[in-house]
Amino acid sequence: MMEFLEANDPEWMQMWEQLAAEKLNEGDPICAFLGRTWEYMGSTEDHHHLRHLLHPRTGKTVFIYLERRRAAIRWAS
Repeated sequence: MMEFLEANDPEWMQMWEQLAAEKLNEGDPICAFLGRTWEYMGSTEDHHHLRHLLHPRTGKTVFIYLERRRAAIRWAS
């Protein structure tokens, strides 16, 4: 089931920091290019789903699925 985090959710900033840390993004959580940026699409129990319709490094649509911290903690338990 998909849920949508609010900007005041504790996971919100962590998610964007994790996105910036992806090699493709080179530390930039926005990657603005020709009016396009990363878009948050929602979260499942285990992942945050984001897409960029025209990523500056690829020139293509890119989807990324970031593991939620709670999923990693549950896996390690």
